[in-house]
Amino acid sequence: MKLISPICLLAFVVNPSTDRFQKYHAVQAYEIRPGVIVTPIYSANHDVCEISIEKRHYFNDVVNMEAAMSKEEIVSLFDELVPQGDRGGPGLKWKLPPDTEISELDGGVLNTRIPYANVTLAMYGKKDSPERQKYITAIISWNKLQCDAK
Repeated sequence: MKLISPICLLAFVVNPSTDRFQKYHAVQAYEIRPGVIVTPIYSANHDVCEISIEKRHYFNDVVNMEAAMSKEEIVSLFDELVPQGDRGGPGLKWKLPPDTEISELDGGVLNTRIPYANVTLAMYGKKDSPERQKYITAIISWNKLQCDAK
């Protein structure tokens, strides 16, 4: 009996309890570049309906208070995640040229969208100067899928 008690106690101390997080909703995320995380969101039918893209604020023992991405970084990730053939043609009824960007600036917050028939890339950030934008997150949304499972 004296031997069993320390063994049981050691088992509880060595193995961290997974019960600690049971009450929370688990999130699926993938690191597609060092420090860059994508998080898919699924519809009620378990189809991917949105993907968020963001830099980690804590990575490799460093806290990055900015954790911003350039438009070029985001577009490169978008090209990898949703190839041209999956996007469809221009997505607006006004027949804008392919890869048209629509930007809105409100109170220093910048929202840039690139619409396609099947998906829309939306980038959110701030404009530091007239020629420099920093994006904090990007969302790829499938236009014809409802994200009921958010």
